[in-house]
Amino acid sequence: MMLRTSATPSIPLRLHDEVVARLRGMILRCELRPGSRVAERELCERFGISRTPLREAFKVLAASGLVELWPNRGARIAPLVVAEVSDVFDVLALLEQRAGDLAASRLSARELAGIERLHKRLVAYADERQPEQLLRVDLQIHRTIVMAAGSATLLSVHDELATKIERARYMVGSSVERVREAVREHELILEAVLARAGKRIGRELHSHCMKTRDAVVSAIGSSLLDGATHPI
Repeated sequence: MMLRTSATPSIPLRLHDEVVARLRGMILRCELRPGSRVAERELCERFGISRTPLREAFKVLAASGLVELWPNRGARIAPLVVAEVSDVFDVLALLEQRAGDLAASRLSARELAGIERLHKRLVAYADERQPEQLLRVDLQIHRTIVMAAGSATLLSVHDELATKIERARYMVGSSVERVREAVREHELILEAVLARAGKRIGRELHSHCMKTRDAVVSAIGSSLLDGATHPI
């Protein structure tokens, strides 16, 4: 990815989006360790940019909980706290269970077809071992079902919580066994969705969320046992 600056009006926005996307990817992949202080000079040299677009990108990432800003002291990558991550998963599971109950009778034929297409992409990305794309499609499936529930409040809270644990979920994306399990769980979700079985959709979403939580908590624990130098 090339990052360029120019006086052309359209360039700054593209540059901003590219910096945000690149930093988010580095954080998700733990190239920038949780709890570590951000080395601004090194990142500026690596991206070929000044500190202004970098700091603007930090503001965007701080809003999604990935970065913590310290007045007059720079920024650090937000740590992952096991208890907080587990708690968010618990609440998210309940929200998705409720969304599944509500969405069953409201999903349009177009939305059902869309979820089925997304599931096929999920399987393909799992086979190709592309964790970032896999996670993106996984989240799209969940959000489509939540949107179909027809509650703006539920969707808003769901989006906020899903963002908080996006990085934690990425930690298990490289686990072949967990990815296989997740695909099987999504197959059960798809079957329930296509059958418009509200209670079943809710149960499968809740079960999937809880199993993901357990895998994530285990992954965080393993990172600590491996002697990570920063709090996770």
